[in-house]
Amino acid sequence: MNLKMISRKQAILEIFKNHPDSFFIVSTGYISRAVFELFPDNENIFYMQGSMGIAPAIGLGLASQTDQDIVVISGDGSLLMHLGITHTIRDMNLSNLFNYVLDNGTHESVGAYPVSHLEEGYPGIDKIFKITNDGKPPRVGMDFITNKECFIKKLKGL
Repeated sequence: MNLKMISRKQAILEIFKNHPDSFFIVSTGYISRAVFELFPDNENIFYMQGSMGIAPAIGLGLASQTDQDIVVISGDGSLLMHLGITHTIRDMNLSNLFNYVLDNGTHESVGAYPVSHLEEGYPGIDKIFKITNDGKPPRVGMDFITNKECFIKKLKGL
């Protein structure tokens, strides 16, 4: 694992730079808020509101049904909630699925409760970014129904 700490924003920008034409599944909490702040008009992003831990499973399901690249961004706490999916992701070995984890050691958006430390890597996880807690974006409003409809419409148009 890269022990160099970077900001959440830097990690997100690096991921989007490396996958410019992809579809994104973004975990709930501050990660979704930060992505929305950076890319409010990007209709290729599906925000997993209120569903901690299942973004990698949703990404796996989508990637198995399309040739389009699917990129999942999760937090460390979310990954730990459904860690078993990493083995299924490894076993399916889809070339169009990319899983990234932003690790700040906490369930930040629900009170910064500490979580267990992640190992250096997990099957099916492409990279774990060690991130700092600085520069949290303000809470932003998001219309989930509109987001879901735009995302599905765009995905079906492939």
